[in-house]
Amino acid sequence: MVLIIAVSVIVLFIIYFILQSKQREKLFNEAVSMQVNYLFQDRPGQYSGDYRTKSGVFVFRTKSRDNELKNMVIKLVKPDHPALVVNLEQIVVVPFESKKGDSDVSVRFKLQRRKGEITALEGKGIRIAGVLNYANRKPKTFSTVLKIGELYQSNEQSNQTT
Repeated sequence: MVLIIAVSVIVLFIIYFILQSKQREKLFNEAVSMQVNYLFQDRPGQYSGDYRTKSGVFVFRTKSRDNELKNMVIKLVKPDHPALVVNLEQIVVVPFESKKGDSDVSVRFKLQRRKGEITALEGKGIRIAGVLNYANRKPKTFSTVLKIGELYQSNEQSNQTT
């Protein structure tokens, strides 16, 4: 009898955390539209100063869907690929108030050679988590998994090719 109650409690906790995760993802998708692109370094040591390390950046293109959203704070960036390492030395703040709700931010990543060589990241997953800060509401935490898009091109480069 005690075993059945213990298993039931564990199952209920698992269901609760799954529902909480879905709710946080839904909240994020209602407040923000985000694309993730990437760019590998042009030469070794370009970002880190270590000429043995290959690295790059993830570029988060965001657009606010909620007029009351002041900013988004990203506290965790975790790529699904084991060869990619993101070490956030500080939080990343994406402001929305002054730019009509659009903002681009970048986060550096390192490639660990012993985990394999990567030539493309399209379609890989990346988990981000943080807080959405509103003007007249309480801050809301979020966690979501996004698919990494194509290689990053700035707006100037994409306008020149069209």
